[in-house]
Amino acid sequence: MELMLILIPIFVFVLLKVVLDHRAQARADHVRLLEEALKNPSIDRPTIESLTYQLTGHRPRPAGSKFMALVLAIGWLGLFVGIGLWIAGENGGPRGMTVAGMIVTLAGFGFVTYPFALRELDARRQPQRGEG
Repeated sequence: MELMLILIPIFVFVLLKVVLDHRAQARADHVRLLEEALKNPSIDRPTIESLTYQLTGHRPRPAGSKFMALVLAIGWLGLFVGIGLWIAGENGGPRGMTVAGMIVTLAGFGFVTYPFALRELDARRQPQRGEG
């Protein structure tokens, strides 16, 4: 009985050690493969971002993403406020309210589309950076 009290903790320790060593080795192999894949000069930007996410667990965020989110939010507010002013001006409000609604709607639409236009422009420029 005393022998069992000694052998059981030793067996559990050895089993746990083997499992943890196996996981550490598998993780090291995985990281080594990802590092070798990142060294390949012919991979594209989305693949690099995917590999770095697998290595670090964090997605890369563009530098101005919070600013662009603010621009988009202001654009949405401006778009719907402008539509509201436009409709109010058409339904018996003063003529100036209709014109103001049109202007605010156009400006809001510009703010809404600006972040998407910049992202599309950046996506079209990236292949050219790698080629030249």
